[in-house]
Amino acid sequence: MEAVKCPAKCRQHALACVRLAQTSASPQVREQFADLAWTWIRLADDLERNLTFLAGLDDETEGERLTA
Repeated sequence: MEAVKCPAKCRQHALACVRLAQTSASPQVREQFADLAWTWIRLADDLERNLTFLAGLDDETEGERLTA
């Protein structure tokens, strides 16, 4: 399932941003990449919560179909 890989991809992008921040000579660019890394991490966390929520809904719906 592609959606399951999405949070991991977001974290990979965050790591790339951290590496770019570490190698930048400009303080402004470092800050921008650090902020972008945090944005990717928050997105990954949000996606995981949403995927967990949706999986729970799928489980409930499946249970309702089995008892109907």
